[in-house]
Formats: sequence, structure tokens, C-alpha cells
Amino acid sequence: MRTHKPQQTIFSLPIRQLYPHPDNANRMPKAKFDTLVRHLEATGQYEPLVVRSHPTKKHRWQLLNGHHRLRALRQLQYTVADCVVFAADDKQSRLYLLNLNGLVGRDNVYKKARLIEQLCGCFNRRDLAKRLGESKTAVEKLEALSKNQPLPKTPAKPPLLPMSFFMTESQYATITRAMAKANGENTGGPRSQKRLTALCQMAEAYLNE
Repeated sequence: MRTHKPQQTIFSLPIRQLYPHPDNANRMPKAKFDTLVRHLEATGQYEPLVVRSHPTKKHRWQLLNGHHRLRALRQLQYTVADCVVFAADDKQSRLYLLNLNGLVGRDNVYKKARLIEQLCGCFNRRDLAKRLGESKTAVEKLEALSKNQPLPKTPAKPPLLPMSFFMTESQYATITRAMAKANGENTGGPRSQKRLTALCQMAEAYLNE
């Protein structure tokens, strides 16, 4: 039975010698990646990357964990990165890719709210929201939850009701031309929203005749 955790040596490796693993399946939404970049830019602190010796390139390293951190470091023009080197063959590497990159936990909302409340004493709420990649409203709601205060009210949006129907090709062409004419100069927004606006305009014009 293992009674202690073996100490791992952290190496500073040149970023130009680090290569992403081609089988990495982990992806990060842009908003979270932007938060990671802001964190690195503000603190310079990050969890070391996990690498192995590159299987085909001499004196090069292949990433097993930390692909997004590496991309963020490159974006911030770092030249070296803190790394832990694992001895891993191809089979072990793929297991690491799945296990290490897939270990994403979920926040306990009450503990998160408590952390938010404590940080609100150090940052203004807008700045804190930016650092966390959250909206200011979300930060205020969590702060209120921690203080057991009523949550800030968010204006309720009217429910969206579906409407679907089928038509012939000629009917589709007629309605499409009519909606294009009703839209006129309205070129902004998603296509579905523009069509909905045009349809409402045609309905209102018919009712007002």
C-alpha cells in the first residue's frame, strides 16, 4: 500500500518544444478560455502542464494535460512553461488524455456563493465578474444567496410558442418574397428572427386593412 505521494519535479521547458497531442478530445468554450487568459495575465500562476517525451521528435515533448493552458501561455507570449514529465507509452498517454482532461467537477453552489461574497470585499462586482467570466448579475445573485438575501429579480421573458406548417414549393417561394419585401431595410439579426419580424408585419398589415 502506498503511504506517501512521490514528489514530482517541475521543469521549465521551452514552449517551442511542446506539441499538443493529436488525439486530445478536450475542448474549452471561448468564454472559459478568455477567463483562463485573464487569470494568467493577472497572476502568472497556473497548474504545471503534464508532458511525455515526444514519440517521434527528438528533444521535444508531447502534451498529455494542459492543452488550453499551453494555448493561453502562447497567446500571452510566454517562452517557457512549467511542466511535469510522465513516462508514458501510447496506450498510457491515451488513458491520460481521457482521465486527466475529463476530470471536470461541479461547483457546490452554496460554497461558490460564499467564495463570491468574500471576493466581493476585494473587488468591485463588475471587475470580479470579468475575472470569473461571469455576468455581473450572476455574481450579485450568488452574493445574495450567500447572505440569505432575496435574489435580484430578473425581468421575466415571455414564453416562446412554436408554430410549424408545411407548404408547396410555389407557396414557399411566394411567402419568401413577401417576407423579403416586408423586411425592407432590416438586414441585422439572425435569419429566423428577421423572418419572424416579417411574418408579424404581414399579419399586422392584414389585420389593419
